[in-house]
Amino acid sequence: MASSSSSSNPSDSIQNYRYDVFMSFRGEDTRNSFVDHLYAHFIRKGLFVFKDDKRLQKGESISEQLRQAIKDSRVSIIVFSKKYASSSWCLDEMAAIADCKQQLKQTVFPVFYDVDPSDVRYQCGVYENDFDLHRRKKFEHDPDKIRRWERAMTDLANSVGWDVRNKPESEEIESIVQAVIKKLGHKFSSFASDLIGIQSRIQTLENMLRLSLKNDDVLILGIWGMGGIGKTTQAAVLYDKISHKFDACCFIENVSKIYRDGGHTAIQKQILRQTLQEKNLEMYSPFEISGIVRNRLHNIKVLIVLDDVDQIEQLQELAINPKFLFKGSRIIVTTRDGHILKSHENHVLHKVSLLNENEARELFLRKAFKNEDQSSSCMELIPEVLKYVQCLPLAIKVMGSFLCTRDAIQWRDALDRLKTNPNDEIMNVLEISLDGLEYEEKEIFLHIACFFKGEREDYVKRILECCGLHPHIGIPRIIEKSLITIRDQEIHMHDMFQELGKKIVRNRFPEEPGSWSRIWRYEDFDQVLMVETGTNNVKAIVLDKKEDILECRVDVLSRMKDLRLLILYHQKFSGSLDSLSHMLRYLLWHSYPFDSLPSNFTAAHIVELNMPNSSIKRVWEGRKKFPNLKRMDLSNSKYLVETTDFFGTPELERLDLSGCISLLQVDPSLGSLGKLAFLSLRNCTNLVSIDFDNGSNLSSLTVLHLSGCTKLEYTPNFTKAENLKYLDFDGCASLAMVNESIGALSGLTFLSLRNCENLVSIPNNINAMRSLQTLDLGGCLKLDDLPVGQVFNSFSLESLIFLDLGFCNLLKVPDAISVLGCLERLNLQGNKFQSVCAMTSLHCLAYLNLSHCHDLIWLPELPSGRESSGGRYFKMVSGSRDHRSGLYLFDCPKLAARRSSLMQHFLSFRQPKLFWLARLIEVCTLQPSLSVLG
Repeated sequence: MASSSSSSNPSDSIQNYRYDVFMSFRGEDTRNSFVDHLYAHFIRKGLFVFKDDKRLQKGESISEQLRQAIKDSRVSIIVFSKKYASSSWCLDEMAAIADCKQQLKQTVFPVFYDVDPSDVRYQCGVYENDFDLHRRKKFEHDPDKIRRWERAMTDLANSVGWDVRNKPESEEIESIVQAVIKKLGHKFSSFASDLIGIQSRIQTLENMLRLSLKNDDVLILGIWGMGGIGKTTQAAVLYDKISHKFDACCFIENVSKIYRDGGHTAIQKQILRQTLQEKNLEMYSPFEISGIVRNRLHNIKVLIVLDDVDQIEQLQELAINPKFLFKGSRIIVTTRDGHILKSHENHVLHKVSLLNENEARELFLRKAFKNEDQSSSCMELIPEVLKYVQCLPLAIKVMGSFLCTRDAIQWRDALDRLKTNPNDEIMNVLEISLDGLEYEEKEIFLHIACFFKGEREDYVKRILECCGLHPHIGIPRIIEKSLITIRDQEIHMHDMFQELGKKIVRNRFPEEPGSWSRIWRYEDFDQVLMVETGTNNVKAIVLDKKEDILECRVDVLSRMKDLRLLILYHQKFSGSLDSLSHMLRYLLWHSYPFDSLPSNFTAAHIVELNMPNSSIKRVWEGRKKFPNLKRMDLSNSKYLVETTDFFGTPELERLDLSGCISLLQVDPSLGSLGKLAFLSLRNCTNLVSIDFDNGSNLSSLTVLHLSGCTKLEYTPNFTKAENLKYLDFDGCASLAMVNESIGALSGLTFLSLRNCENLVSIPNNINAMRSLQTLDLGGCLKLDDLPVGQVFNSFSLESLIFLDLGFCNLLKVPDAISVLGCLERLNLQGNKFQSVCAMTSLHCLAYLNLSHCHDLIWLPELPSGRESSGGRYFKMVSGSRDHRSGLYLFDCPKLAARRSSLMQHFLSFRQPKLFWLARLIEVCTLQPSLSVLG
């Protein structure tokens, strides 16, 4: 008698066969000896076996069950023992097996336990009496049955098998098991062939396990990925392929659920049942169970698969220390949380990828179409379905099965419904990924799902930090949980997770956006305007900047008392704004339509206040305290007349007032901002002055933009801003002098006075700037005194890399330039000198531009060439349009008249100086030109 009993099988649902092995035997001969030992060995190798099951109800007819089980098995094992032929049940099993061998090409292995193979083949010896008894008593009226048994027994006994009489049982069992495994082909090819794209993925995993190497190390493989991506399927196929290589193996599914229901002891018991065939485990205490795991599993080479682990404790409490497992053992863990394995030594982590587009399409077609008529009518909707499922296997299967047999009208209706109501079956699986997240981490997930998918990581982190959500620890956690990825410095999230996040926000009140915690669509925001209650639940509003909206009133914002985050990009807002939430932490409102913030605005927690392109005239009236405000952006607010009193914003780090064309002056309290690091007043075309008085403390200021301030007549005193690193006055057309205090900026690396066309002089102490790398004086037409390069207190711009003196109307190039030993780029174009001082000491020089020097007659002595231009500057300006090396001589007509002598000049160079000849950019203009290269 035989029935079903097996080890847990992870891949049952994806096999063409239900069982690997069907065992036929006479229970009273072998059940408690040879057959049990053979069965246990099969189970340890991970095979799924159909064998005697004492739990079957008495009297139940299982004839059809048996026949189906035999057909559903890939291999049959018949254990011929002395009393096998006395059982008509066994003989019927044997005959059914013979039929499967003939009709289904099933593999059958006979095992001769305590009988002579000849007695079995010819039904003689101990079998002769049994067959005589069947003929005379039970089946005297059914001789055909007897003949069928005889033919089947002769056929099967002639198959290749094992005579295990008088031989070591353990060796024979090992031989049988290995032969079965070899015949099964490790089960991989049959059911894996039905899985799209599985072959290469399994090969990758197998390579990561390093099974082929002569390596005694114990290795842990983590299979990590989002829900529904195929982690369990891949682990199951891998398990079936490699389990025969281990002495014992187990596949524990749904570890997280087992742990929640029964703790770590329940997991340990399953491991022991599958690996060691332990049955009577209920008598042991949890402490004793851990001892059995610790002591017994360390003596055999094991393969342990733990599926769906979601907490570190689920691994730590199992008493399975990889350091003490038998050499060559492997542990495979599937998880949605990539952090779980990081505390374990000798582990490798594989992130499961989505299907590619071709694989996704093939899988969907298999699931969705049963006939060609349906295929042709729905074909044009396939791209829309595939766009929704986004190559996620779970979503593809669910959608394919749901749409299967439905017509095109139903497809269209279903797709329209999915736009607002995601599929529950998919969402329920994905939502499990949120288990184990802290409150703040879930808030980060919801913020990203509703607002920030596709945005730059640094920008999102800044906003989340303003909201008090600690993104520097929170974002890595949700990356580890496979909820988001970072690619090209942007945050990416699968569309299904985005839908999940929005569904969670809408969940309790799907038709009442005023009761949601977040609003991201204009139409929902507009709907909130229509109601008078419910808005206290709204904590964040970020309207999609790509959404085209009609005019919208903003009165409702005054009723949102718990609003923490507000980002509005659109200009079409009207109405009145009586107040804004005192809980506000981050405000970004492009084109703010009012001339000031509400008079009662007192958001003590606000960290960023950004209103670029606004209609604001003054930020607020009087003195207000914003003790946490760090960034303020009022750029291009063309009506802003005066700045606020800054005494109430002691934490301000960044202030952008660029493009505020009506701004006349900056409040002197600016000097009190000891943490201010960035200040931009660029293109404030009516700004006359900016002063840092003696009481100022701008020690944190590193960047100051004043370019385009065309009415600025003098620079501020820099004494209180001694840590400046970047300073530009480009296009300050009214600027005549530079304050002497600039020489105290020992850390300044960039200084530009470009196109300050009324600048007469610069201080001599500029040469004391030991850190200055870029000095741009191009277009300063009235410079009378140019002290660049002169020694000042034993210093002389020792770090200068780039010097631009182009179009400065220079009649003479200062000889002191020749001492700038680090100089790599020198622009002298557009000047009036006839000759240039020798530059032989400028050994780093790689770029010299003398173009448009119409009076130039003589070229300078140049330094020895180098094999490559290299240098720090080229790293700094990588990607700029003006980064090539060489000597530039465009539009130099007087040089062109001396073509032959110039050629002799170059040919007289020693060999190293041919560097410049090779990099000479030849004169090529409408005027007489010089061509020394041909």
